[in-house]
Amino acid sequence: MQNYLIQKYSGENTDKILALFRLAFNKEATPEWFRWKYLHSPWGSRGYMALDAKRVVAFYGGIRLQFIFQGKLLWAYQFCDVMTDPEYRARLISKTPFIVKLGEIFYRENPMDFAFGFPSLRHARLQSLRLGGEGNRFIQLYEKGRLKKHPVFWKLKVDEGWELLDGKELHNFSAHSRRDILRFEKDEDYIRWRYINNPSNKYGLLVFKRLNRIRGYAVYKTEEESFHILEVFSRNPGDVRDMLISLEWFIINTMKHIRTIKAWFHPGETLKDSLDNLGYIGKDSIPIAFKSVNADCGVNAEIFYDRFFYRMGDYDAS
Repeated sequence: MQNYLIQKYSGENTDKILALFRLAFNKEATPEWFRWKYLHSPWGSRGYMALDAKRVVAFYGGIRLQFIFQGKLLWAYQFCDVMTDPEYRARLISKTPFIVKLGEIFYRENPMDFAFGFPSLRHARLQSLRLGGEGNRFIQLYEKGRLKKHPVFWKLKVDEGWELLDGKELHNFSAHSRRDILRFEKDEDYIRWRYINNPSNKYGLLVFKRLNRIRGYAVYKTEEESFHILEVFSRNPGDVRDMLISLEWFIINTMKHIRTIKAWFHPGETLKDSLDNLGYIGKDSIPIAFKSVNADCGVNAEIFYDRFFYRMGDYDAS
């Protein structure tokens, strides 16, 4: 009988994990990025690996995050980097598939109220069948092509640069959020870790002002001819429409190569009518999945899927 070793990730075997990452996802990742993700996140990340001799054959990871629901602080983990060497998917450890065993350890050793993630359909089904997941839904991706300078009574002024980020303003925007939504608490520490300190160094910040007062922020990245809105923070929900209009003006004037804007918005947001009027087209994108851990926290699958207003930057691979 083969003996396998299960270890918690604390910085060791990074190169071996990335070899599995390359095999599982067919893309490259750097040791600096992986350590940033698992060793330096503001509230902690966890990862568990299975080793066969000196080879990492499975990994189950998660990033610890804060949420607010009806004024109550909740803790969640976003499960990510869930992967098994294809040669080991049919093999068992203690009569259990490798990835299921790692998932069981992950949920047993890390207190949380719930977990969520953006898995492949295969992993979403596995999560539901073997790890207590509660189904999945599809993220709504909104795209806007044929950019234009919309007529507007009072366009917002747009400035660019991370030096313009004001943590107090960011907190004030969150403080005015609706109590009935499940809010991902993105404070200044989180934003700086997620975007400024990210070794990929591919993110930008736009600041939208009216009468020299900040009305909102947008975090973005570009990929070829696409502009991806990763985060939107606004003083009032109604400001987002003006921000989107002003964004088109900004892109046309300063980013001549951009042809498309892409963003994630939940269909339950009041913004949907504005997106339709501005010419954004919605379609199903990747799955999002939920797992309840603490049934007394007040968040169940229905609340999560209906009231978590996700953004593209919530996906750790964005």
